[in-house]
Amino acid sequence: MAMKRKKEKYQELFVHEASVTARQGKQVYIRKDYHIRILKIIQVIGKNEVSIASYMDNVLAHHFATFQGEITELYDERNKSVF
Repeated sequence: MAMKRKKEKYQELFVHEASVTARQGKQVYIRKDYHIRILKIIQVIGKNEVSIASYMDNVLAHHFATFQGEITELYDERNKSVF
């Protein structure tokens, strides 16, 4: 039961169209093997109904939400005021 819930949670979090379109974002480069993996994920799990841009946006949104506190602390530690 727990494993099924984890799979459902993954799909809810990452395998759906994001609210931002790729044209509104910026181009980034990723490793070829990651690109191949992502394509397989969205083709099979997403049934070819999810774009790479949406998947990546969802992954990054989750990353930032999960690690916001740590990112903020590290940023503040290393960002010295100009004055």
